[in-house]
Amino acid sequence: MNEKEQVKQYLLLFERLNAQAGRLTKILLIFLIAALIFFQAALHIRYLRPFISPVDRLDGIPVKERNVKDWHD
Repeated sequence: MNEKEQVKQYLLLFERLNAQAGRLTKILLIFLIAALIFFQAALHIRYLRPFISPVDRLDGIPVKERNVKDWHD
């Protein structure tokens, strides 16, 4: 196998890797966008909100000032 054939084989392997990585990235991006839409829609359902968002469970609970140290300085 001479050098030109090796370069051609490496280019074919690189193109195949590039196509597979692009396909995987596209699938991952579609999945993440679908998950974002699903969870944003689920936050509108009051029954599911405490399970999805820990912040919603703390809504209305006052913070004890003695434990907050960043605003005393």
